[in-house]
Amino acid sequence: MPAIALTEPDAGSDAAAISTKASETDGGWLISGEKSSITFAGFADAAIVLVRTGGPGAAGISAFWVPLDTDGVTRSVYAGVGGEIIARGSIVFDDVFVPADHLLGEVDAGFAQAMTAFDFNRAVIALSCIGAAFESLDETVDYANTRHTFGKPLSSRQAITQQVAEHYAKLHAARSVAYDTLTLADQSAKHTTEAAMSKWMGPAWSVDAIHTALRLHGWSGYGSDLHFDQRLRDVIGLEIGDGTAEIMKAIIARDLFGVPTHR
Repeated sequence: MPAIALTEPDAGSDAAAISTKASETDGGWLISGEKSSITFAGFADAAIVLVRTGGPGAAGISAFWVPLDTDGVTRSVYAGVGGEIIARGSIVFDDVFVPADHLLGEVDAGFAQAMTAFDFNRAVIALSCIGAAFESLDETVDYANTRHTFGKPLSSRQAITQQVAEHYAKLHAARSVAYDTLTLADQSAKHTTEAAMSKWMGPAWSVDAIHTALRLHGWSGYGSDLHFDQRLRDVIGLEIGDGTAEIMKAIIARDLFGVPTHR
């Protein structure tokens, strides 16, 4: 099981600002620095580690394959609101030696490799969230058909049904954008903008849908006997991973206007 180690305590959305470094030595490289908020940090066998091998900015970053049982590697798992199964945590490298053939691709070319992977994965994250939201809405439809108040099922009340209908429509639209992203990826076509759109809409609209499902179930939805609490906590975490909504909108605007709008 591999992890992807890019984020650092002082470099999250500004991924090109990483400071973990690799220095050449006899037969390989020595890696030093800390990676934070890494998915699978607690149990991954190895990590694709993005490090600085050259000057500042994206042009000086390389990628290495690092077995995590190597001397000098320590790691810890964070306590968090959700996402317990992914064992998110930190990985610290203290002069960790990796052989020269563990370099992935060319020296100083790792950032472009990582961003290509992020574009694809953003659509996958969106679909993961959307799946959890659709499941929550399906359960709410069943509940509204069987739960009676004041002598009538909840599904007879427009105030209930229109909320669910709106969420279904928005999730369908977000899913279509994610599928468009993956279609473009299959065609080796540029899909950065579409990926950003799906990563923004999918998690955000899924959070809203799951929250509505929880609320429409009343106190039973608020309890842990059902799954809304876990879904809500986990999907909120996926609003952050691989780029926040603010970063996604900046990417979309950059491609529309042709300027780095986040500055």
